Amino acid sequence: MSPGDSVKTTVVDTFRAKAEAVNAIVQEVPSKAAALQYIVDVCASKSPAEILADEPDAEQGPPGPNNMPTRVKRIVAAPELDDADFATLSAACEAKGFICLRNGLRKHLAGIDVGVSTGILGVAASGTCMVNCDKEDVRLAGMICEIHVVFLRKSTIHPDLPSIASQLRQRIGEGVTYTTLISGPSRTADIERVAAVGVHGPLELHVILLED
Repeated sequence: MSPGDSVKTTVVDTFRAKAEAVNAIVQEVPSKAAALQYIVDVCASKSPAEILADEPDAEQGPPGPNNMPTRVKRIVAAPELDDADFATLSAACEAKGFICLRNGLRKHLAGIDVGVSTGILGVAASGTCMVNCDKEDVRLAGMICEIHVVFLRKSTIHPDLPSIASQLRQRIGEGVTYTTLISGPSRTADIERVAAVGVHGPLELHVILLED
């Protein structure tokens, strides 16, 4: 192992530890195919999402924990996947009876089961993923899902925030952007200063670490 490989391994290990400290679930997989299968398995293992807003076209199931109707067909949204990966994921979802979407998420604002994003980079010191959310469907995939899955290549993980300053400046220089920094699932302590998870977004964050 070269010194550079040793440094990168340390950065990845730090990222994992810090991400898990803020309740993210970090997984390493051997291939993109395994990552796509992981998404399907996660969706299959969860309870169907509740329909939290009026969506007359959705087939409704029994009430969930909040006494809201659940979806009969679970939804996986992956707006950033290329054609080949989306075809693979869509086929695997179809075999399970799930709906797989790449666009049109505005029609499903009542909530989706799993949203998939691709991280631009990671920050080891805080276990943070940076996501380019310029496209509306990418923003929605990470906002209205119950479980958010982020693909992150190990080679894009940086030690700390100062080390990504130049990339942030470059994003700012491109004009109006929606750059999102994500550390763990959605959480807030606004309500009587009691920590609550999933109030403003996903209940779970899964970071899938990929090799180049």
